[in-house]
Amino acid sequence: MTPTETGLLIIAVVVVMAMIAFTIQNIETQRRERRMRLLLLKDQIRRADHLLRTLPEHYITREIRDLLVNYLLQRWKLTLELERSEENQKKLQELEGIRAQALPVVEHPPGSMTLHTDRNHAERTASLLRELFQFLSELKKQGTVRVSEAESVIYQVKEAYTRTRIDVEIMDAQETEQARGAGPALPRFRTILAKLQSLNNTQQLDRQLYELGTHIDELQAVVEKERLIKEAEEKQRREEELAKEDKFKPKPFTDYR
Repeated sequence: MTPTETGLLIIAVVVVMAMIAFTIQNIETQRRERRMRLLLLKDQIRRADHLLRTLPEHYITREIRDLLVNYLLQRWKLTLELERSEENQKKLQELEGIRAQALPVVEHPPGSMTLHTDRNHAERTASLLRELFQFLSELKKQGTVRVSEAESVIYQVKEAYTRTRIDVEIMDAQETEQARGAGPALPRFRTILAKLQSLNNTQQLDRQLYELGTHIDELQAVVEKERLIKEAEEKQRREEELAKEDKFKPKPFTDYR
């Protein structure tokens, strides 16, 4: 083999080895990018799934559920393209089943002025709604969903958040009633009633308004009874004072001369 041939062979071997190294590096880069995309998709899925499954049923409207489910379906389809597995396929089918289900009708708890059982429950809901608002704002900014669709759902989330804060106000008014009585609590309940009425455009809050109105009527009756008792006590006090004055008043003097 001539020196020229030897040199060409060496060059050929170097080129082949470089191509092999480039191919291996390219495969590794693609594998790393695929892994990173899967991690990002799983994180997006976890976030949306958490909101879908933990928001109180009272606040899950058709529009909110459809947006979250459609977003999750899109993410799972992209995941299947990168990682086709039986578990991922099952998750996709489960979501398609949820989308086909009718939205359950959830009634307001009878006998309760609030949707939430206690203050901690209401605060957890408020936190979830803030998270949902942030999530939707990001989707809107990214162009993942239509602007009109995002804005419609964001409006519903804001209303739900307002309702949650009103529940907290009701609990505050109940504490005022327990600590100070019906009189100081009554104006607070009336203010809350007006706020709730302004949100009742679709009559979905009728039951809660009824419970609140009934309690206000009961408080009004208590306040009226206390007023009458106070007036009767005041009248009795004045009569007793007049009686004392009559007792010590000098009697008229009669001259029999």
